[in-house]
This record gives sequence, C-alpha cells and structure tokens, in this order.
Amino acid sequence: MKKLGWLMILLFLAGCSSNESLSPAQSALQGKWQLTEFCLSPGDTSCPVQTATPATTQVLDFRADGTFLENRPQPGQSQAPIFSSGEYRLEAPDVIYFKFDPVVTSGFNGVIPPKVVEEVKWHYSLTGNLLILNPPCKERCAYTYKKI
Repeated sequence: MKKLGWLMILLFLAGCSSNESLSPAQSALQGKWQLTEFCLSPGDTSCPVQTATPATTQVLDFRADGTFLENRPQPGQSQAPIFSSGEYRLEAPDVIYFKFDPVVTSGFNGVIPPKVVEEVKWHYSLTGNLLILNPPCKERCAYTYKKI
C-alpha cells in the first residue's frame, strides 16, 4: 500500500507541467500597444515626429507564447512598419526579432503570392507604458506605441 502511495505521488508530479517563467522584459511587453506617433526621415537625417491619426494608427498585441497580432483600423492607410502578425523574440536588452506571417496582397493583375519573410532584427526601448520600435531604415525612423 505504501508503494502504491508513492507511485500515485510520482504520477501526479509527472503530470504537472512546468511553466517557463518570462523575463521581466517579456512580461512588460505582453499586452496591447497602440501606435501614437512616428517619424520617417525625408532623407536629410532629420526625423520630424508625426502624430498617428485614427486612419494611420495600429494596435499590436504581444502574447506570452511568442506570437503577436497586428490590427489596423484602415489597412493600407497606416504608417506603421509592421504589416502582418507573426512571431517575436527578445534578445539582449534592446533587440527584438520579428518573423512576419506571409501576406497576400492584390496587385495590378490580381493576387500577388505571399513572400517568405525571414526573421528581421530591430531595436526597441521599453520605458513604462511606452514602446519605441526602430526598424532598419536608410536614414532614421522610429515608431512609438503606448500600452492600452
């Protein structure tokens, strides 16, 4: 009977799943973020800040499982750098890797097949309820999101 008790305890413990704990940065990034402002250099190294309007905004939803969803109220109008949902991972204190889902777009002669997108490296900063994404740009660019 004692052996049966130990066997039951072992089976119970084996059935428990261990949740990998998230880093503080991953925990802080989780949730929904709305684009509030952005800057795109016109080619002279300046980066004039523009406020996102209801037509040009975007919401990103970062999830604990390493995926993210993007939502634009008016697709095609947004100035946001993220054009599809996909996967992300944080590396180093200021590096985020994105792997975007293929996007089917329409073109001159109908549907353009989706492109396979490799993982891309961006820089980011996360301070309080502000997330700034810096994708690779020829000049300067930055996208500021506020946690909602």
